[in-house]
Amino acid sequence: MSQPIYFFSKANEWFELSNFYPFGLIDDDGLYWPTVEHYFQAMKFLGKEYQDYREKIRQALSPGNAKKLGQTRELPLRTDWEQVKEDIMLIALRKKFSYAKMKQILLATENRHLYENSPYDYYWGIGKDHTGKNRLGELLMQVRKELFLT
Repeated sequence: MSQPIYFFSKANEWFELSNFYPFGLIDDDGLYWPTVEHYFQAMKFLGKEYQDYREKIRQALSPGNAKKLGQTRELPLRTDWEQVKEDIMLIALRKKFSYAKMKQILLATENRHLYENSPYDYYWGIGKDHTGKNRLGELLMQVRKELFLT
């Protein structure tokens, strides 16, 4: 059986799989987003009234800053966020890994199981005790499968 891949921080191998990895993407409106994290956090806020706030997130100096802005509860999240957050993540991951350099990296993981080794996140990662849902790892494996088929 292949060894699993655990990714999370700059200090670890496979950091390129992280949403914090500094590789940008261009959305369907032609806007450049510095990282998947920037894009994902901004998509929490829908409507013209939040356009300036989405732009503030897009312009954030780091993915950590973008995440912090996206976690504000001073503004309401879009009402359908829980229903669409995985779809939005999948859109961002498909865009990121459509670029040749990133596609090559994801395909190099072959059939190995991917785990986001975040000790803090039990939804997108595996959490401190490795009981998390690992949704980011699962979506990355889905994108990898799609790339193998193309």
